Amino acid sequence: MRQPFSRRLAGAVALAAFVGAPLAADAQAVRFTFASTNGIQDFSSQAVERWKAALEERSDGDIQMTFVPGGALGGDQQLLQQLATNEIQMHVAGPVVVHNLLQPYQCMEAEFVYEDADHGYRVWTGALGEELSNKLEEEYGITIVGVGLRGERHLTANKPVETPADLEGVKIRVTNPLRTEIFRAYGALPGPLPVSELYGALRQGVFEAQENPIPTIWGNKFYEVQESVNLTGHVISYYVFSANQDFYEGLSEEHRAIFDETLDEAIAWLNEKVRSDTDTLLEKMKAEGVNVVQPDVAAFREIAKPIVEEFAAENCRPGLLDDIAAAK
Repeated sequence: MRQPFSRRLAGAVALAAFVGAPLAADAQAVRFTFASTNGIQDFSSQAVERWKAALEERSDGDIQMTFVPGGALGGDQQLLQQLATNEIQMHVAGPVVVHNLLQPYQCMEAEFVYEDADHGYRVWTGALGEELSNKLEEEYGITIVGVGLRGERHLTANKPVETPADLEGVKIRVTNPLRTEIFRAYGALPGPLPVSELYGALRQGVFEAQENPIPTIWGNKFYEVQESVNLTGHVISYYVFSANQDFYEGLSEEHRAIFDETLDEAIAWLNEKVRSDTDTLLEKMKAEGVNVVQPDVAAFREIAKPIVEEFAAENCRPGLLDDIAAAK
């Protein structure tokens, strides 16, 4: 992990292919693969493209990235496995690392645990984020090299959803066991599916609803196959940029300095892009005929809160919710 974790990301907070191990023709060359399930229009993919260009320019071509978006190399679980074995060297997604690899920390992306985006950023870039990265290094050889704002997760559906009762019997794609419990309590019929398959499933009616941040909804064009965007804001989510530890620590001092500096710049751009463009994207979706709904968020929170607390007590690291709350 790049040290110290909190100081390294302070600037970002304030602004609130197909190859194996890296190949080098000589000591000055670094070639690596960055893979993601996010579509090319997703803000994280745009940030990676900016980072790729900056890396090559700043290193005079010595550091070159092959970027493979859209799940072309597999789903997030497969990509994390490839990252651990150094088949790929970089990965970005929402916090799938806590759901797939370190489940005792999965309530770092739980419903309604953050007061606002800055609260969540303090958690992910502070002591808990550093603890999580250290665990990933120890158990999987993966290190967190950056965290970017992803935004609030909202619900899209084939009808307006103003209260939990409106979800009765609705088939919804969700991403983890806790979310499954919560949406089942809302009356929905939740199930999993890789994001790369979600557009087709929504279009065909296999699922009738899904939930994601606005940039993801826009980037993956889910609004084209859903009638309403319902602003539940039930989770505040973050992009986690992860690297194979051996790859990262194998960079020369000069290359690592370029790597760190240009990545921090790309994440700062990403944070500002998410903050500034979310409302713009909603307006664009409205212009496409999508109904934007302001639900009764308190009703969703009231049902979710005891479920999160019980789930955390049974499945998460003791004291995790207290440590999250303390970072307010």
